[in-house]
Amino acid sequence: MALTATLDEISQVTDPYKTSEDRLRRNLLYLTRSRIGYVYMQDCGVRLERRKITAWLAEDRTPSAEQQLSLEDAFRLLRRRNMAASLTRRLNADGGTRMEIYPVDQSGVDPKHQRVARWRRKNIYRWDGIVEAWSRSDLQDLTHQWEDVISDLDSDWRQYEHVTHLGFWA
Repeated sequence: MALTATLDEISQVTDPYKTSEDRLRRNLLYLTRSRIGYVYMQDCGVRLERRKITAWLAEDRTPSAEQQLSLEDAFRLLRRRNMAASLTRRLNADGGTRMEIYPVDQSGVDPKHQRVARWRRKNIYRWDGIVEAWSRSDLQDLTHQWEDVISDLDSDWRQYEHVTHLGFWA
C-alpha cells in the first residue's frame, strides 16, 4: 500500500539508498539499544543467543537470509511503534497535512479499459487513526482509514483506493 510506504519513508523505516549490509548494521544497532528491541527480535523469530548477536554486531558473522528478514521485520515494527507519536504530532500540526495522490499506473491495462484519473490534492486534518493502524501494521484498519479519508473525493473516489504514490507536504 502506497500509504504504508510513504509513512515508512517519512519515518525512516525504509531507506532504499542503503546497502543490505548498512541496513543490517542499522537494524542490529537499533534493536540492541533497548530491552524492547530484544522482545521484538524474539517475537519475530530471532533466537537470542548473546554470542551470536555479539558476533553479528562485531561483523565476525553474518545472519542467514531468513534471520536478516526477521531482523528487518523486528526493526520495522519497533521503529513504527517508536515513531507513531511524533509522526502523528507532525502530520496533525498546523491544522493537518496536504498530500498529493497519484493514481495507479494504467500503462499495462488495455486502452479500452483504462480510466482517466488525474492526481489529486487532499488535506487530512486528523492523522491519529491512520498512524495508529500503520504503527501496528494493521493493513485492514489502515485500508479502512484510507477509504474514510478519500471517500469525499467526489464520485470518483474509488479510483483512489489503490494508488501508485502519495506526496506529502509535511
